[in-house]
Amino acid sequence: MDLVLVGERIRRERERAGLNQRELARRAQLSQPTLTRIETGARAHVTLAELDRLAVALGIPVRLLTSGDPVRERVQIAARTDEVTVAEREEALRRTLEVLELDARLDKLGTNTTQQRKPQGRVRIPDQGLPGEAQASELAERVREALHLGCAPVADVDELIEQLTGVDTAVLRLPKGAEGFTATDPARDTTLIAVRACDVPERQRFSFAHELGHLLWNDGAQVHALNDERTPGERRCDAFARNLLAPREGIRSWLAAESFPEGGRMDERTAALLARHFRVSFPVILIQLEEMSLVTTEQKNDLRGPTGAQLAHRYGWGPAYEQEKEAAQAVRAPRRVLERAVDAYRQNLLGVRALAMLEGCRPEDAEARLAEAGIVPDPPNPRRANLSRLVARGLAQQE
Repeated sequence: MDLVLVGERIRRERERAGLNQRELARRAQLSQPTLTRIETGARAHVTLAELDRLAVALGIPVRLLTSGDPVRERVQIAARTDEVTVAEREEALRRTLEVLELDARLDKLGTNTTQQRKPQGRVRIPDQGLPGEAQASELAERVREALHLGCAPVADVDELIEQLTGVDTAVLRLPKGAEGFTATDPARDTTLIAVRACDVPERQRFSFAHELGHLLWNDGAQVHALNDERTPGERRCDAFARNLLAPREGIRSWLAAESFPEGGRMDERTAALLARHFRVSFPVILIQLEEMSLVTTEQKNDLRGPTGAQLAHRYGWGPAYEQEKEAAQAVRAPRRVLERAVDAYRQNLLGVRALAMLEGCRPEDAEARLAEAGIVPDPPNPRRANLSRLVARGLAQQE
């Protein structure tokens, strides 16, 4: 048994449980220096009794400490990241993976077994020989046709993804710069698209649409850096998100309805109202207008500058925008996984900490909300004692 790996797993599970070393050491009847040496792999020997006490204190099976989580080992990740440190990236991966790990754990609890249901047929991918912008525009049109969206604004991008592909979506507290992750567990044929909770709702919608592009093109498990050296695949997914959220025909229809003169000069107010209509950022709508030859590059650069919040307060939807910012900062668990977890909690098969992790709140807050909804754990069923575990605990108490 690799004690360095064991120590890393203990630290990871402790942090997930929201415990510091002193708290876990007290619960596991260990000294804090002992726990520190175990977590760092500096301890030459760790007894089964110690691992058992740690597992009990963490509320997990001891095998997760001795053997690790197979989900973490096999999951494939495609990440949308900016300038993040290694530690920040690992934190973002951890928060994304723990949702898939919980989903896999629920499979074994004998509770609600609802799995992802993939719709029949897939959206046909455009000819890969076309230029990236042409591929993106064509794929966006096909997605809209498949969902009968016409050229109307997309209300909820996450619901669109679930309806089109059947995969789970979530908004998680990820480090700034880690905008989105697509994580796939190939053994369970389960995929999760997660984006960052932030105070820019348009960016959150764009990140969801961008990740959908990677999923449809099956770009694979890789990290896509968001900087001046972005890959062609990144630029293609940006173009897909832009065309999906602000379709060209929709822009033309809106401008006609607003009696915008053909060949007229685009002003800030008109562009801002157009961005608001399709719920995209001001820079995104300017890029789309440039692609449609409705503004020149010079005009686009002249118009750039104000933020979405500034434009909202300048042109009359400031209060609504503030509400949207607040909603975009909230954690949203995958509905299917949360439903399964609540069912397991009701049957007393899952602790409230797992639900709190999904909902991004404190365990006591999650428990209070569940109780208010009439959801309380069933009385525990009598179970046969695990003699080997009792013996291990007895030996541990004697040490």
